[in-house]
Amino acid sequence: MSSQQRIRTWFRKGERVRYISHLDVLRFWERAIRRAGLPLSYSQGFTPHPKLAFASPLPLGFTAEREVMDVQLDERIDPAEFHARLAAQATGDLAVVAVREVPLGAPQPQAAMLWSDYRVAVPGLDPAEARARIEAFLALPAFEWREERGERERTYDLRAATAWLTARPIDGGTELAMRLRTDQNITARPEAILAALFPGFEPQSYVRTDIILDERSPARELWRRYGQYL
Repeated sequence: MSSQQRIRTWFRKGERVRYISHLDVLRFWERAIRRAGLPLSYSQGFTPHPKLAFASPLPLGFTAEREVMDVQLDERIDPAEFHARLAAQATGDLAVVAVREVPLGAPQPQAAMLWSDYRVAVPGLDPAEARARIEAFLALPAFEWREERGERERTYDLRAATAWLTARPIDGGTELAMRLRTDQNITARPEAILAALFPGFEPQSYVRTDIILDERSPARELWRRYGQYL
């Protein structure tokens, strides 16, 4: 049976589950959807897989406020009912935040990612010093950054990958907030900002607060192109 509906679901990942893997998160939501009696679609073949599509996996140790998951269903259901039934099977640490129906043919969340927002608590970092370093960084035309992951090495412009970056005082340190590029060309992470601008400081926590998707529609494209809907 082909899918009849696709519902985009935003969910939080709390402190107690910050170290469970992306695969564990997928299994949790599959079981929660089944317990809720929702008509989850599965792929065809010898080993059917649930038709769940996520944005980029959250690194271990991070918490999140608005992760994205697309759920494909074999039968149509009112999004409000979907929300209520799934939320009843969720937990405080993996909780449904919002849902919205999207077209079946819309790009998958990971392919549509543009930016990710983060909040990082840094004990011992003086807020005035943090703001000064941020101001100097944002004034740069470019900031070449090289990082290694396993056997892979890559170099990219960290300044171009940073839409905005702020600092505010918190008890015992500074909280950084930032929007970093996470599209198909560059994936920047808050660990790079910390290593580049604040070497020697250890973060207390990383929170991904939002994911910005490229949710284009024919109507929006017409408005961008002509300044009016045709």
